[in-house]
Amino acid sequence: MYEYKGLTVLITGASSGMGAQYAREFAARGSNLILVARRLDRLEELATELRTAYGIPVTCLDRDLSAAGAGRALAEELIAKGTVVDVLVNNAGFGTSGSVAEQDADAVVNEINVNVVTVTELTCGLLPGMLKRDRGVIINMASLAAFQARANHALYSATKAYVLSFTESLWGETFSTNVRVTAVCPGPIATEFFAVAGTTPPGTPMDVTIPINEALAAIDARKPFVIVAKPGIRIASKLMRMLPARVALKMGK
Repeated sequence: MYEYKGLTVLITGASSGMGAQYAREFAARGSNLILVARRLDRLEELATELRTAYGIPVTCLDRDLSAAGAGRALAEELIAKGTVVDVLVNNAGFGTSGSVAEQDADAVVNEINVNVVTVTELTCGLLPGMLKRDRGVIINMASLAAFQARANHALYSATKAYVLSFTESLWGETFSTNVRVTAVCPGPIATEFFAVAGTTPPGTPMDVTIPINEALAAIDARKPFVIVAKPGIRIASKLMRMLPARVALKMGK
């Protein structure tokens, strides 16, 4: 199993949901944490909890990752300070619903910046250091939506398809090194996601611990991605890539 004790872990979107739980999981493994989100009060509350429980260093950074160049600026800031990031968890992300024609222009840019641009900038900024040290972990949060274009969820599906494809390519580039990369593709999770997106989850969302455990297991097994869903849904998700677009879109609807 990969050893995280003493490593520095950067987690985006750490103020709630998956991000906060990732923080708890790595803290329990003895990692030092850098928590990033807009809501500094929540980050500080979580940091106090983890420092008290595990006695680990926790740094809180309030950053708006929807701002242009936010990921690049953060990576450059950390490098300039001499901060070594051993594990990068690109967890921050959100979704919108409704037809493309109805989308607010600012919301479109924000969603692409958080889900795609920041993920890319942080990865490109921190990966060279990992390769130089010949160790490191990158976990990118994708989604089941990455496997299927869905009407009225076009932006979210497209951004997560990018994350999956980007991560698979990155996995291929790093396979001969000691840097480990995986994309996590879960079904509905019990977080604030659906409230923000203005939709209701299909079925009962899974507990946040489930995809995180699967993510860490995928790193141990050096898998390029992991689908976190029931067996039938896992198979169907992979098959979606092979179906004609007309058929896949109808099934998604």
